[in-house]
Amino acid sequence: MTKKARISKLAFFASAVLAATAIPAGAAEYKMTIGSSHPPVLPWTIPLKTLIVPDSNKILQQSGLADRIKWTEAYAGALYNFQNTLEGVGDGLADIGWVGSLWEPAKQPLQNVAYYMPFVTGDFRIMSKIQDSLVETVPAFAAEWTKHNTVYLGSEAADTYHLVTKFPVTKFEDIKGKKLIAPGAIASRLQGTGAIAVDAGLPLFYNMLQTGVADGAVILITGVLPFKLHEVAPYITKVDLGAVFAGALAMNKNTWDKLPPHMKVLFKGLGREYAEMTNSIIAQREAGAWAVLAKNPKVTISELPMAERVKWANALPDAGRDWVTRNGEPGRQVLKVFMEAARKSGAKPLRDWDKGL
Repeated sequence: MTKKARISKLAFFASAVLAATAIPAGAAEYKMTIGSSHPPVLPWTIPLKTLIVPDSNKILQQSGLADRIKWTEAYAGALYNFQNTLEGVGDGLADIGWVGSLWEPAKQPLQNVAYYMPFVTGDFRIMSKIQDSLVETVPAFAAEWTKHNTVYLGSEAADTYHLVTKFPVTKFEDIKGKKLIAPGAIASRLQGTGAIAVDAGLPLFYNMLQTGVADGAVILITGVLPFKLHEVAPYITKVDLGAVFAGALAMNKNTWDKLPPHMKVLFKGLGREYAEMTNSIIAQREAGAWAVLAKNPKVTISELPMAERVKWANALPDAGRDWVTRNGEPGRQVLKVFMEAARKSGAKPLRDWDKGL
């Protein structure tokens, strides 16, 4: 975003804040803690430090209000680790922060629908909009935030998944019998393929590939360069298994409930900006990663032909029916909205996971 566009956005939000009803007279100071399990160097954590903290007070100032937020910043696991982001915000360790719903399969199962429905779209911006639609239209989806004492403010999507391997992949059958790192729900994208899913966290990928514990990995291209995985697995195959949404910017509900209307307008607007900035950072890093890797003579980049992608998609079990079996009627509602929203946004899924449901 250009500086001029950013100033314009700030002015717009300032007007929206002023339009909120019942702005109390006088100045108020709001003491808030913003937190994250990860350092502010990732697409979903950078906006916490560079957008939420500075722009919140800039908007209040441009609104002509004397209100200010006194921020305490606690990143990189200072308050909680990656497995406790929901509890960290819900319990009030942080008033606002990034929540990684991908690590909450028990408490937020519906949030992980995109992980179980591959080959829907590789466009993370579409996924971001779908996540907002689900929060707005499916009560059970929204309830997974409120029942854990959090308020959803803005979506956090992630780019599409590809393969990084120690062997060339030119056809679907090439992955049969191979050990591929596919953490958590990502492993579902290998069911029926003949590949063996290996669970592990990203920091362990390099050593596992180097020592032969794994033959490759299902991964975001933005995760390849930082961990230098191309050094030990030089074959990168564009498969486009699908983008996902993995979390959100959220606020502690107790904190939210105490805020006057104009402050709620402020944070709702910042939530939308958070999603937009996150998407922009992902786009830049995705393009940058491909450009750097393409210049490396030791790296071989190829694209899996559409016919082979279709084979892969058709080899997968009925993910939609399995999803509904696990999650019942709320799961069916989420899946229907998810797939319909994707198609309306221009996505062309290789499998209609909601067919017959």
